[in-house]
Amino acid sequence: MGIVPLWHRDVLESFSAFNLQVEFIEAGAVVCLSFGQRNLVMSLLSPDRVPDAAGLVLLQEEYKSKGLYRVHLWEDIWQSRRDQVVGRVGSILGLNKRIHGRKTNVIKIGQEEADGFLEAHHLQGTAKAKYRFGLHDGKDLVAVAGFSNLRYMKKGGPEYRSAELIRFATRSGYTVTGGFTKLLKHFTELYRPHDVMSYADRDWSLGRAYEKAGFVWSEVTPPAEIWLDLVTLRRYFTHRLPVAVFDEGVAARYVKIFNTGNLKYMLYLQPANV
Repeated sequence: MGIVPLWHRDVLESFSAFNLQVEFIEAGAVVCLSFGQRNLVMSLLSPDRVPDAAGLVLLQEEYKSKGLYRVHLWEDIWQSRRDQVVGRVGSILGLNKRIHGRKTNVIKIGQEEADGFLEAHHLQGTAKAKYRFGLHDGKDLVAVAGFSNLRYMKKGGPEYRSAELIRFATRSGYTVTGGFTKLLKHFTELYRPHDVMSYADRDWSLGRAYEKAGFVWSEVTPPAEIWLDLVTLRRYFTHRLPVAVFDEGVAARYVKIFNTGNLKYMLYLQPANV
């Protein structure tokens, strides 16, 4: 493999602490970590060696067909959200401590509290939401879900309303058994949408949690172009860039990368009235 980048070694050492057999493997132009018998392979991606998005998607589908979980870890995500990455991998591998959702209480929380929790425990950080709920175990907030306002959808009829599940996260290092469905049920019983839609980040998810909760796969969105600020490690979609990246003195600060798209899921709760 030649010279191993320092951040690759850092990732390997961090996950070796799980007492797992973790090793480097080569997969074409992409260096990966293999988690022994845990059926997980992690692509290690750097902005100075950007692979082909379509090729990564094909590899992901190939692994999925063999029952293997393949995720994509970018260097900037490791550098800026290491704790969240470790927590997510622990969840995928079934190594997290478990909290029974039935022993928690649903509470309504404000945007500031949701922001703090999601920034600390979600790989993508926080996002604005109209409705925010958490699960409390008597001592701590252990899970948070954020939902959009209900939107009227003409194709479903004059009274058809749809909502989006924008964020869901559990405290890093913990899995709240039944927590996802508990928060989802609380929201849907309270506001009675006809459906709830959500997106699973294809870099990190196969959508299994949605399927277990009764969602059905709807579509796959294609890989999206992302601009990475090399100074702040913030990511921007092209239409949200704060500056023109080709302006003099700015171009060297930004580099173009991508994600591998999203899996769109729908949960249908009430029949359309058409």
